[in-house]
Amino acid sequence: MWTGAAISAALVLSGCSQSATPAPAQTTAETSTTPSPVTAGSSTPSAPEATEGTSASPAKVTLETHKIANGHFQVTMPSDWKLVKRANVAAQVHEDSTASFKIVAADDRELAELRTGGEDIWDIVPLADMARNTIFETAGSGKFAGINYAFLSYEGQPEKAEMMLTALEPAWAKTWGDRLEGLIYTGGSGEFSTELTSKTKLPGVANSLRGAERFKAYAKTEEYSQLKKVMLSFKQLKDIAPAKPEASASGQCIGAQYTYELADSGLSCQEAKTFLTRMLKEPIHTGAVDRTGVGACMLAWPDEPGYCDVDSTGGRFKFSLK
Repeated sequence: MWTGAAISAALVLSGCSQSATPAPAQTTAETSTTPSPVTAGSSTPSAPEATEGTSASPAKVTLETHKIANGHFQVTMPSDWKLVKRANVAAQVHEDSTASFKIVAADDRELAELRTGGEDIWDIVPLADMARNTIFETAGSGKFAGINYAFLSYEGQPEKAEMMLTALEPAWAKTWGDRLEGLIYTGGSGEFSTELTSKTKLPGVANSLRGAERFKAYAKTEEYSQLKKVMLSFKQLKDIAPAKPEASASGQCIGAQYTYELADSGLSCQEAKTFLTRMLKEPIHTGAVDRTGVGACMLAWPDEPGYCDVDSTGGRFKFSLK
């Protein structure tokens, strides 16, 4: 999830855990690893009608610590899970600290998406007391812009749930009126999340369960416990170099990923970039993304510019791949 200041601040990269651009062929990420055996309950094997909360006898799990994004961050996860590279998206503006991965289980299921390199976030639009979300678990620092974790279903979406790192304090998650703000770290932002649906394969969870009961059962499994620990293991190791400055002249500006034609949009260069960043966290359908009350965008292609219609101004700006 990508957040931004200015008009959009209310980061991802996201439909929740889906890449905004097609992923390349799977390639194991370049990482440094530090094995450390720990004792943990083994995952319950997947079965057509598994019994909730059942588990095998304890087994030893080896953990590995992976340094990513040129050593700016690290995560620790079971050694039989993999980091697989994904394509970057426009919201990742800090090139030196940008990384895009999916976390893949030993059986090749995608478990989560991890992205870094988003713009520095200074403020957000408060959206508390605007919804009644279902919270399954929260954890973490408990401070705004800290490493906070939430597992929840949003109001009106009982068949979906999300596990994610969020900049928001746990107390805000229950009533937040939008998707929770994503990961914020010193000097930048990112996304570490996964979306669960009624079709997601959840080892150890009975196929007959639906909605909140399905997600509550998953929260009792060893896989869930390990994935939560992986998310909370995210750690920043190095300071972030500022993003390259934009050049602007007569309604045009050049960003890290795109060139912008502001036209009659009524936005500044930074506002246009922030607007696009915010929109790219929404689900993308056939090259388009829209958000009620905010606007709509058609994505850019190598030989064709994209554009965004801005509801607040009634104008449009174009953007092209550099």
